[in-house]
Amino acid sequence: MNALLVQTGAALALVILLIAAAAWVYRKKKPGGPGIIDLVAYQPFGPRRGVAAVRIGREVLIVGVTNADLKLFRVIDAEALKTGPAAAVADKVRRLRKIKEGLDA
Repeated sequence: MNALLVQTGAALALVILLIAAAAWVYRKKKPGGPGIIDLVAYQPFGPRRGVAAVRIGREVLIVGVTNADLKLFRVIDAEALKTGPAAAVADKVRRLRKIKEGLDA
C-alpha cells in the first residue's frame, strides 16, 4: 500500500513539474517567435480605438488604431527614446508603478 502511495505521489509531482516547466518556457518565448515588429505600448481610448507605439527596426512608430483604420502620427528614432526627455518620463512612470505595487501589496 505504501509503495502505491509513493508511486502515485511521484507521478503527480512529475506532472506538476512538467506543467511548471511548460509554463516557464511559454513565458520566455513569445508565441510566433522573434519578429521584426514589437509592440512597445498601447493606450486604449474606447472599444477598438487607441494609440500604439510600435518598434520596427531602429524606429518607433506612433500609430492611431481604430476598427477601420490605422493612421501614422509620428516616427521617432528608438535611440532618442532611450536618452531624451522620453527616457526621463519612462523612468518616472517606472518608479510610480513600483510605488503603486508596494501600496497594493
